[in-house]
Amino acid sequence: MKKLAAILLALVMTASLAACGGSGESSDTKETSAQSSASATSEAKAEETTVEETTASAELQEGDSGEGEKTLDSDFCTVTIPEGFKYKINAYYHDEDALGTIKIDFGKKGTTEGRLEVSTTRMISSLDDAVNECIRVRNLDTYKEGKSEIGEEVTYGDTTYKEVKMSHEYGAETCLVSYYKRADGKNIYVEIKTTQNDFDKLPIDDPLVQELAKSAVYK
Repeated sequence: MKKLAAILLALVMTASLAACGGSGESSDTKETSAQSSASATSEAKAEETTVEETTASAELQEGDSGEGEKTLDSDFCTVTIPEGFKYKINAYYHDEDALGTIKIDFGKKGTTEGRLEVSTTRMISSLDDAVNECIRVRNLDTYKEGKSEIGEEVTYGDTTYKEVKMSHEYGAETCLVSYYKRADGKNIYVEIKTTQNDFDKLPIDDPLVQELAKSAVYK
């Protein structure tokens, strides 16, 4: 009887240990599964946030305004307005044929000291064409003693610009103009303008203007 009792006790203890081991393994499996599920949910939320931010940045409208640092993504370019500048989208339009223009006004005091204009509506095919277009649209002959001076080429970021200085009876302004060749043939005209008037004065070589020019990516 004692031997039989000892055998039965041993069997009971063995069964209990086996049950405990199985329970621990199940708990570990459940915990691993829960961690995997939480990780997948977190990744999905992060991906969803990225998509929302990209979509929002592309929905620019005429009249939008704010302060830097702010990245603006349009159909024609992506540019970062640096901290220290205010900005306002003066005009933005485009059609299904990829023809259009965006004009972004910027400045330190307000938004009248400078302007970035990117357009696919100009008929240009070289950097020299862009320079001539910059001068043409101002029609300097209509200004008293108006004159233009074409400066050297400068490179900011991945883009080469040519400096054009203009003066007339109403004041002066300096432009960095460039040209970007698109695969669809609708080439881009680029102009970064700053004024040198009594009230709206911003040098073209101001560090913030250079920072803006370096950040611009045309497409």
